[in-house]
Amino acid sequence: MNKISKDEFVKRLRNVHSATSENGAKYASIKTTENTCTGVRESTGKPFTINLDRLYTAYCELEHIDTATLKNYVNRVQSPSLAILIKANLV
Repeated sequence: MNKISKDEFVKRLRNVHSATSENGAKYASIKTTENTCTGVRESTGKPFTINLDRLYTAYCELEHIDTATLKNYVNRVQSPSLAILIKANLV
């Protein structure tokens, strides 16, 4: 699959305001800046922050993206990261 530029990547993520993980966890209030993607896990009310440089690196380097492969890039926020990538049609 051809990878997109970081600018296009961020642009697509900005259109995601909520997402659901493969296990059914719901993430809301998602906001994307140039450097981070933040939001809240609905079931716990806990906020999360994803470093977009690391997430974009994972997007570019990984052949297969899932929570296990994302761990080395975005440790502790793999589930929301994957849910947002799926919602943005990036995986």
